[in-house]
Amino acid sequence: MEGYHRSVLLKEAVDALVVRDGRWYLDLTVGDAGHSIEIIKRGGKVVGIDVDPQVLKRVQRRFKDLGITEDKYKLILGNFRDLKNLVSQTELRQKFAGAIFDLGVSSLQLESPERGFSFGKSGPLDMRMDPSLNVEASDLVNSLTRKELYELFSKMGEEKYSWAVAGALVLAREVSPITNTLELAGIVERVVGGRRRKISAGKISAGKHPATRVFQALRIAVNDELNALKEGLSNSLDLIEKDGRIAVISFHSLEDRIVKNTFKTWEIAGVGQVLTKKPIVPNDAEAAENPKSRSAKMRVFKKL
Repeated sequence: MEGYHRSVLLKEAVDALVVRDGRWYLDLTVGDAGHSIEIIKRGGKVVGIDVDPQVLKRVQRRFKDLGITEDKYKLILGNFRDLKNLVSQTELRQKFAGAIFDLGVSSLQLESPERGFSFGKSGPLDMRMDPSLNVEASDLVNSLTRKELYELFSKMGEEKYSWAVAGALVLAREVSPITNTLELAGIVERVVGGRRRKISAGKISAGKHPATRVFQALRIAVNDELNALKEGLSNSLDLIEKDGRIAVISFHSLEDRIVKNTFKTWEIAGVGQVLTKKPIVPNDAEAAENPKSRSAKMRVFKKL
């Protein structure tokens, strides 16, 4: 894959952290390290965490190419739901000045067919962000009952045609197991009926691919993303110092709802203040230049 993933809301997110010289920050989904690099440029230091070992190797190379010395960062392999344990592996014992969560799939993962995240590339139906996980997307597609698939797609993907899609998958797998991304996408597309269209200002334009929500649901389930987010947020609050900020960039309503409700609960409990009464979203220029950013929403919390 050429080039690096372009971090969404880069300036807005790092601005929100109010980076202070020499202080340590948590980048809990380091990805291609766009946010981490900007934090370091502004004088901060970063503990970068990611579940994907390929990601960390790539980040290590990028830091070296940019001349970023190892005293400015620490990279840790793991899931941010285990944040406290992961941080304890370092010699750092003080609390952190801020944390950022940039949720979702990285471009590296999407552009690697063998990872199975993309409905536009042929590959095994995998979808594990952490390659050491035991369950792959194909296991769910080929073993869950129609009712279980329906509940998965409707709850995790908010898919309108969940029952019909589930039925089509059950019929298809009776002939042979569904193990390929394009095979799954094709089945869903035949059920849903072509590309969903959006109507805006009287104009009709191509919308999401019909398999988007099904792939989303499977990815969330395989990686237990929603529970991991709840645990990660809770653990991050304990590790942030007074006046420290937590910024979370989410890409679908399920994640955003968790972040919104968590921040609200914290504010009611008197542990801090929600700084974003409405989420920050990409401006028109960023959305046009980077279409993947269009669904992004960022919320920020300040610990008191």
